[in-house]
Amino acid sequence: MSRTSIVALLLLGIAAALSGVLAGCGRPGAVAPVEGGEGQTIRQIGSTTVLPLAEEWRAAFNAAHPEVDIAVSGGGSGTGINALLSGSAEIANSSRRIKPAELEAARAAGVQPVEHVVAYDGLAVIVNPANPVDEIAMATLSDIYVGRTRDWGAAGAAGLGEIQVISRDSASGTYEVFKEIVVTLDGADSSRDYAPEALRQASNQIILTLVAQSRSAIGYVGLSYLSAEVRPLAIVPLAGGGAVAPTVGSVRDGRYPVARSLYCYTNGEPAGVVKQYLDWVMGPEGQAIVERLGFVPAAAEE
Repeated sequence: MSRTSIVALLLLGIAAALSGVLAGCGRPGAVAPVEGGEGQTIRQIGSTTVLPLAEEWRAAFNAAHPEVDIAVSGGGSGTGINALLSGSAEIANSSRRIKPAELEAARAAGVQPVEHVVAYDGLAVIVNPANPVDEIAMATLSDIYVGRTRDWGAAGAAGLGEIQVISRDSASGTYEVFKEIVVTLDGADSSRDYAPEALRQASNQIILTLVAQSRSAIGYVGLSYLSAEVRPLAIVPLAGGGAVAPTVGSVRDGRYPVARSLYCYTNGEPAGVVKQYLDWVMGPEGQAIVERLGFVPAAAEE
């Protein structure tokens, strides 16, 4: 081999070595793998309201950390919390706070649920665009869902006839939150309950579709589900004053009366890959997704 060839080979070797060093030394766009993440699975189960967030978080996190397997599914807040208690989920998504009975069951199972507020949301009360009502008092809304007000004529829409009341089903955290804030009038009358004839549905999207198809329907969905197919009502709070429309701004500043926190629950303080994932969710990238999907970032009240 000639001296020129030897020199050329040496230069190629040096270049390859330098390329390898640079590849691992913080070049722009380089992402360090999650420590201990190889082959690890995070099962995130629960609220259908949180589900779109969880799916977007998974996609964005996996784009940077393909070594971590994140499995996301819905089923409702109660389903997620039960999965955490049984050990079949690392993260339970919930659109309502864990119940005392669930905490008791957790203690019996040796599980220590730890609460993480990951976003805020408003529940928008929706009607068909053909409905002329623009706003509704909280007390009237409660009477509709309890079954005391059954005709739109008593709620400002003469000629629409009987109100078709649509609700989430009892497995949903949305159902529980709406019951606490609206049906029981912020807990003032715990004897008030949903009317038996209320149509209970398994998801925000089904409620949206049903209201869009029926002139006499009323329902409620998470703020991020609003679309031109339906029209949200402004709500007059129990304390009175002007009606407040459901918007990100009115949820953020506390004016909108039907608002809530969205949660992730873990068994004990998160560690390892679960901690790194939740830290990312609460960081700039994860919270940018919260805002993009129409929710209110968790930092809004800080």
